[in-house]
Amino acid sequence: MLAGVLVSLLGSGTRRAEASVLISSPAGPAAVKPMLPNLRELATSGVVAANVRSTLRLKQSTPDLRRQLHATVRPQSEVIAISATDELADHARQVAQEAALVFAQLVDARFGTGEPALHAAVLDSAHELGGPDRHFVRNGLIGALVGLLLGSASMFVLASGARQLVAAGGDDPDLSKREGLLEQRVKGVTARERALADRAGKLAAREQELEARAAKLTAAEREVGSRAGELASSQRELADRATEIATSKRELEALADAPPPPVPEPLSAPEPEAEPALLTRAGTWNLSELQRAVDAYADATPEQAESWRTYLYFVREHAAPDGTLPRSLDPLIGDIFGEALARSARASTE
Repeated sequence: MLAGVLVSLLGSGTRRAEASVLISSPAGPAAVKPMLPNLRELATSGVVAANVRSTLRLKQSTPDLRRQLHATVRPQSEVIAISATDELADHARQVAQEAALVFAQLVDARFGTGEPALHAAVLDSAHELGGPDRHFVRNGLIGALVGLLLGSASMFVLASGARQLVAAGGDDPDLSKREGLLEQRVKGVTARERALADRAGKLAAREQELEARAAKLTAAEREVGSRAGELASSQRELADRATEIATSKRELEALADAPPPPVPEPLSAPEPEAEPALLTRAGTWNLSELQRAVDAYADATPEQAESWRTYLYFVREHAAPDGTLPRSLDPLIGDIFGEALARSARASTE
């Protein structure tokens, strides 16, 4: 057992810390994938190492610091894991965190305005991946098992020699007692060896369970990175939609505040025209009439129906309690709802 403990104590004491950086693009994950190998090289470049060395005021040289930095692309994701190694856990964590921050700034500065545009954000702050892999318990048990095996072999040799002496020298009561005690000790050692073997099997099963949990955690991190990219894309689409709605609302408010257009003088003999955009009428338009005309237009395209619903929502703010709309909105109504109103008028006359 002492030998196993000594092996553990003399093992490597290097600590490792890791931080994760998510790479995203307005063009989607497909635009990020081809750039990941180059970005991985940038994460461990001399530029990153020099900035980390300057910020943390490290005494070691930039090439030495580069050898402590490592970067990998996590499978099936747009996440780059940046790790740093050092004898001190806090030092390794500081270097990994600063390298991730410097790397994210470099990506935004060099690729933020390119085509496709790339952006980087620290997804997971630097954390220690685990202490030195010493395995005190496992190595101690293995050392004890080896010692017991050697002891058993030695006692077996001694017992064999004792039996030969008994056969050569005749019956000796004291020697027989010693031989019985020796056999009991051999049985005890054998039982302890079996117990140690069972314990070693349980430890191996425990290590396998821990490896399975680590694999599940890695898969969960990849899923979080993928969902973060989808969420960023959805937020940008919502922002664009909100901008379009705000623009439409300002246009409607400007038309509502404008003075009504002059009433054209009736012509004595108007020339026949194609279907007018908006039917002429003496009074003002009513919100309910517009709604009925839009609902009756069954073969409208999805874009046309969406445009009508949006304008109906905004003109409702300018309608009177009985639904009538101001005359200043007549040009807008004729431009937007003319086709639906014309078909509704034809249907009522037929």
